[in-house]
Amino acid sequence: MRHRRSRPGSACLLTVFTVCFLLHPARAKTAPPGQVPISTSVAVQENLTVHGMTHDGLEDHLRAELADRQLDTLPRWHEKLCVDIHGVQDQYSTMLFDHLKAVGSVLGLSIRRDCGDPRLFIFLTDQSDALASDIVRRNPRLFLGFDGNPEYQDNKFYVTPEEVANFLRPRAVRWLSSSASRSSGDMPPLVLSGRNGPFYASQSYEASMLEETSRRDLTIMLIIVDINRVHDESWGMLGDLLSVIGFAAPHLSDSYDTSSILHVTKSDRLEGPTGAMTAYDRALLSSLYALPEGYSQSDAIDWMSGHFTTDARSH
Repeated sequence: MRHRRSRPGSACLLTVFTVCFLLHPARAKTAPPGQVPISTSVAVQENLTVHGMTHDGLEDHLRAELADRQLDTLPRWHEKLCVDIHGVQDQYSTMLFDHLKAVGSVLGLSIRRDCGDPRLFIFLTDQSDALASDIVRRNPRLFLGFDGNPEYQDNKFYVTPEEVANFLRPRAVRWLSSSASRSSGDMPPLVLSGRNGPFYASQSYEASMLEETSRRDLTIMLIIVDINRVHDESWGMLGDLLSVIGFAAPHLSDSYDTSSILHVTKSDRLEGPTGAMTAYDRALLSSLYALPEGYSQSDAIDWMSGHFTTDARSH
């Protein structure tokens, strides 16, 4: 594995992930030449339209998938995103990266790799359970509130025992994410005095207009795919799944239905072919990244629901 230069704040993160990935170096494996853990055949699966969601039903759907129990906004990536992919040969890593880049460009994101500040980490490994356990051991808060810039780190957030157990449960695909407050226009944070020393706050309002200008940026996303638990899936399907997880940062949950490609993550195995990104998934991503800044969480979900097509509401 090549060592990459990184900016202050990301070096320790890369070290943790590298140590985790090499947890069992004698047994860890990648896809050897001529052997691909995921079928390269492209399969198409039609989604049957069973019923359409009402506006309120769609809001409930989006709230269950995206709403944060500790925040009043919806996090997303902002403009640029550096991606790190480990565990497969270069040709397959490039396929996945190109897929992410294509989806990201439609959302207005500049997706890069081999850069100094990776934030979206994708691991394809046969040691997923051990990797997840080591992450929890090294960071029991599952990186909640993590930020490479200390002034933006949030220490008030907590992770529940149920969330930890859900992350540790054997799965074909699992993930975690974190976000932090930013000021629109990337204004520097306010430095305030406290009993325990200075603390920081994002500038949320323009002084002249009293207009909400803060936003919530994703700061880290880690996705783990167990190559021994994925069978007869196309690389295109996996690229779609990684795009939805990586760009929307949905909750790791067993409640997803067939309206979203995320329903396949409920099982401890991916037995394909399972199909591709759904109309619902595409509408969720496009509306999330078209969402104007400054919306509260409830207003944002209402705005997104109003921008779903009839096709995207059906499943």
